[in-house]
Amino acid sequence: MDNITDYVRWVGGTGFEGRPFSRVDNIVLCQLSYLDLKDIPAINEEGGVMTLREAVTELTNLGLSIRKMAPDDSERFTALVKVAANSKRFGDLYISSFTDILNEEDSVQFSAMTFSPEKEGGWAFVAYRGTDSTIAGWKEDFMTSFTLTSSQTMAEEYLRSSLKKFDTVLAGGHSKGGNLAVYASAVLPDDLFNRVEHIYSNDGPGFCPEVLSDDLIKRANPKTTRIIPEFSVVGSLFAPEIDDSYIIKSDKQMAEQHELCSWGIDHGDILISTDGLDPLAERINRGIDKWIYSVDINERRRFINAFFDSMSEDGTQTIQEFTAQGTKGWERILKIVLGDDEGFRFAAASLPDQLFLDGEGKKLSKSGAVRQFRRSELAKGLAMMGAGLTVFLIPEEFLFVLVSILLVAATIISIVLTVKKVKKDNWDFQPHLVDAAVTFGLLAATVITFVKEGALFVMASGIFAALLFAFAYNGMARAKKTHNRKYAVVMIVLSAVWAVSGIWILFAPENTLKVYMIIVGSVAICDGFVRVIRSYRKRHRWYAK
Repeated sequence: MDNITDYVRWVGGTGFEGRPFSRVDNIVLCQLSYLDLKDIPAINEEGGVMTLREAVTELTNLGLSIRKMAPDDSERFTALVKVAANSKRFGDLYISSFTDILNEEDSVQFSAMTFSPEKEGGWAFVAYRGTDSTIAGWKEDFMTSFTLTSSQTMAEEYLRSSLKKFDTVLAGGHSKGGNLAVYASAVLPDDLFNRVEHIYSNDGPGFCPEVLSDDLIKRANPKTTRIIPEFSVVGSLFAPEIDDSYIIKSDKQMAEQHELCSWGIDHGDILISTDGLDPLAERINRGIDKWIYSVDINERRRFINAFFDSMSEDGTQTIQEFTAQGTKGWERILKIVLGDDEGFRFAAASLPDQLFLDGEGKKLSKSGAVRQFRRSELAKGLAMMGAGLTVFLIPEEFLFVLVSILLVAATIISIVLTVKKVKKDNWDFQPHLVDAAVTFGLLAATVITFVKEGALFVMASGIFAALLFAFAYNGMARAKKTHNRKYAVVMIVLSAVWAVSGIWILFAPENTLKVYMIIVGSVAICDGFVRVIRSYRKRHRWYAK
């Protein structure tokens, strides 16, 4: 399968006067708009203009690499830039009005450049860059679900400025850039809109109807071409109704198809897919759209702001920096998603419900059959086995964080409840001495855990031992209740093993927490397995008491 670099090699010797501008040329220029030019002084000056060939030469002379402002296939991108710079068709194009703005405080990431055969006059292609690797850029993408963004306003101003220098323009972009190209063109007054020859959205998202009127999309529709890959997620959010739309082949899989250098080219034109949109991508898109509509616009705003602010609260600026933090970064997000804010919890829970159950999960959870199943021995067994596997798989560091969160939460809850009880009795502590003692004990344990070195490990070990003792107690209780002697013997033996394991954890010399995790995980899986087997051997149906 050929790609856009092959296309440039094939048509590179022919200028635009010999071969008219095509939708593949649009893809090439939108990809070239990711070229990092911010360290070239001449092009960053007001009125700075240079050809693509000159820009690449200048990067080389300054000892700078040909760098793509996005976290994907930079090797292919570098090859494309070099081939395009050495071609007549693209290398002779002037680059002007280079703009690269990043304002993390206001969540603004905007970049654009203009390609033209002449420095002024004639036609030009205004290329809006998509999202780069900054957290501010990604946050701004999600902000389109509840507001007009600063980048959209900047895109309109940029296009107006370009129309002062050139007779006609084509506007295009990739990802968020496609959204900006459509918006900037659609909101222009008639005299300027008539000078926009065409608009290209390359896997660019549409617009939330609460934010942008459908009438503006209808206005832009006759001049717009929309191209998306088979596995399109970004470009299918609020998918705009564009008549001239195409699904293109890609040589990559799933979400990686978003990358322009992977798009298929056939005999100088786009390689159109005959399979249509991938079914999984369709489900994801449908789920995300339903999620957005199921959450009130104000809750969307609060949730998205809190989510991305938690990612960058320690000064983290890029997605790569965030992922490099491992579990530490996700812990901050979990505090938001699983915190005390009911709106955040609802927003977080609604997303998987819409993605995997088409929004029926909430209804299903309230049905009689589901409630009966949750109370059954089979459900308890499966839950125990799942919990055991989870303990095996989660990182050791996460458990330390979880223990810390549980300890702090327990302390805060105990303090609040004790204060409420004492306040209710006109601050008479006497009837609530036990509550007060428990609260002070928890508070002291919390302080010691965070101050004394190694105390957190001891606390985590104690929790694991307590879990094993709880398993042992539960096993003995089940053995006492059953009339099945074999089952009773099995439960007594297992309870003894669990109790001994708990004692060993309490008094064993310091070990890695992973060993204790393996013990507790094994016990949980074993307990769940026993419950499942017992449920299976019952003669009546699974939901019988």
